[in-house]
Amino acid sequence: MTTDTAAAAPAASGFDRFSARLASWPWLPYALAALFSLLAVWFGLNLWTLDWRVPLYYNGDALAVASHFKTIIETGWFTHQADLGAPYGQFYNDYPQADNLHFIAANLLRVFTGDFGALMNIYFILGFPLAAVTAVWFLRQVGVSRTLSVALAVAYSIAPYHFIKGEGHLFLAAYFVVPLALGLLWRVANGMPLWRLRAPEERGGRWLRVVTARNAATIGILALLGTASSYYSVFVALVLAVAGLAKLWQTHSWRRFFGAAGAGLVIVVTMAINLLPDLLYRLANGVNEAVLVRSPPEAELYSFKLSALLLPVPGHRFGPFATLRQLYDAHYPLPSEEPALGLIASAGFVSLVVIAVYLLLTAGKPRWRAPKSSVRALSVLAGLTLVAFLFGTVGGLSTLLSFVDFPIRSWNRIAILIAMLALAALGLLLDLFVRRVVKRMRRRSPRVRRAFVAVPLAVLLMLLAVWDQIPPITPEARAATVASFDSDASFTQQVEATVAPGCLIYQLPYIAFPESPPENGATDSDELRMFLHSTDLRWSAGGIKGRAPIDSVGAYASLPVPEMLQKLQGIQACGIVVDRAAYADGGVSILSQLQAALGASVPRFDSADGRFAFIGTGS
Repeated sequence: MTTDTAAAAPAASGFDRFSARLASWPWLPYALAALFSLLAVWFGLNLWTLDWRVPLYYNGDALAVASHFKTIIETGWFTHQADLGAPYGQFYNDYPQADNLHFIAANLLRVFTGDFGALMNIYFILGFPLAAVTAVWFLRQVGVSRTLSVALAVAYSIAPYHFIKGEGHLFLAAYFVVPLALGLLWRVANGMPLWRLRAPEERGGRWLRVVTARNAATIGILALLGTASSYYSVFVALVLAVAGLAKLWQTHSWRRFFGAAGAGLVIVVTMAINLLPDLLYRLANGVNEAVLVRSPPEAELYSFKLSALLLPVPGHRFGPFATLRQLYDAHYPLPSEEPALGLIASAGFVSLVVIAVYLLLTAGKPRWRAPKSSVRALSVLAGLTLVAFLFGTVGGLSTLLSFVDFPIRSWNRIAILIAMLALAALGLLLDLFVRRVVKRMRRRSPRVRRAFVAVPLAVLLMLLAVWDQIPPITPEARAATVASFDSDASFTQQVEATVAPGCLIYQLPYIAFPESPPENGATDSDELRMFLHSTDLRWSAGGIKGRAPIDSVGAYASLPVPEMLQKLQGIQACGIVVDRAAYADGGVSILSQLQAALGASVPRFDSADGRFAFIGTGS
C-alpha cells in the first residue's frame, strides 16, 4: 500500500502542476466555450454541406432581414432603399427601431463578403460563440466552476430559442448581450455597487473621479444592451427596477437604489439616441400611423405558459418528444412563439421553483448542508427568475402593463433571460454534487478527483444539449431551400436580361409591407425575393405602408386590368411579376387577363419552380 501511494504521488503532483498552469490562464474557459459552441453548431447543423451564399432561412421574416443586409452592402446603412417601393422608395425610418448594433456589425462584416446570404449566415453563426463567451462570464460571476461554466455556456449558446428565432428574428437570436446585462442585475440583487468614484487621494482631478474601470464596464454593457435589442433592454430594465426596489426595502440604502436607477437611465438614453434618426424623420414627415400597430390583448397572445417552457422543443429529433410538442401546440390555446427551455435549462428552472417554495415554507431559514454562499446565490437566482416569469407568463404583469398601452407585445422572449438564470442555478447545484462525490473519493489529489468527476459531467451536458436543443437537419429540406433560392435568382436574371436597366417592375398581388396578413400563404416578405437577386431593377413592393405614395401605387393592383395597365404607364413600369402562390387559382385568371390586354407579342415566362411569372407591359 505504501509503495502504491508513493508511486501515485508523482502523477498526482504532475497533474496538480498542470492544473495550476491551466488555472493561471483565465481566458481558457472562454476560448473552450467558443470552440465547443462552434463545433456543436458545425456538426449539429451539418455546416460542411451548407451553400454559404444561400441563407439558412429563406422564408418569412428572414427575407426582410436579407433585404436589410443587401441594402447595407449597397449603401452602407439600411434605412433607405431606392429600389424598393418604387417609384417612391423604401424609407425604414417609418418603422422605428433601436437595434442598430446588428446593422453596425453587418456594415463591418461586408468588408469580407458582398453576398447578402453569406453575410446573414456568418452573423448568425457568430452569435453562437459570442453567446458562449458572455455566458461563461456570467456563470463565473455567479460562482459556477470553470469546467461546468464551459459546458453550460455551450448549452446556452445553442438554446432552442436560438434556432426558433433563426435568421427570421436574427437580431433576437444574437442574444449574447443578455448574460452581460444579467451580470449587472446580479450585482444589484446582491447589493453590490454598479458604480465607483475615485477616492479623493487617488490621482486625477475632481472631474476625473467618475473615470473608473467599473463605471466604464457598466456603461459599456448598458450601451451595448440598449443598442442591441429594444426587447432585451425593456426586460432588463423592468427586472432591474424590481431588484432595485427589493434591495431598497431590505437595506434602506438609497445609494444602491439610485445606482440601479442610474443604470436604467443609461438604457433609456441609449435607446433614445439610437431612435433619434427615426424621431427626426417623424418630425419632418409626420407620424405613420399604419406601422407598429399593437393591440393590448397581444400581450397575452404572445406570452408564454409554464408548460410551453418545460415541454420538449418543437421538431425534436426524438419522435415521441416531437409528437408531444406538436399535439400541445396544435390543440392547446396560445402557442405563442413556441418558447422552450430545453431539458437542461428546464431542470434548472424546476430546481429554482423548488428552492423558492422551500424558502417560503421554511420562512427563509433552510437547513441545507451547503455553503451559505451557494444558498444565497440560488436564492437570488430564484428571485430574479420569479420576477422574469411573472412578466412573461400569460395573464401576468405584462397584461397589467398592456392596460397603459405598453409598446411591447412578445413577452415570451424574456424566456432567454430565464434560460441563463436556470442554467446558472443548475451549475451551482451540480458543483455541490461534484464536491460531495469528490469528498467520498480517497485516492489521488483533490484536483485529480474533481477533474475525474467534473470533466465527464461537462461532456455529458454538452452532448445532451446538442441532442436535445439543435433541430435535426434533413438534406431534402436544405436542398429545397437552395432550389428555391436558385429559381428566384435565375428568374430575376432573366427579367433583367429582358428589360432595360433601371426599369420599374410592378408586383402582383399588392401585400402591404410590413406586418400584413398573408394572402393564400404568401407573405409581404415574399415580395422581396426578386429584389434580393436584382442588380439594376426597381421593384414596387417593399415600400413602408401608411404613406400616400406607397399606398396609392399599391392600390393599382385592385383596379380592373385595363385601368391598372393605364396607371402603370404613368409610373413607366416596363414589366409585371405575378406571385402565383398568392392566388387561389395559381394566378391563372390574372395572367390570362394581362395577356389578353397586352397581346401575345409581349415577353412572357415563368420561374423554374413555377412560382413567379413575368409579363412585359410593352413600355
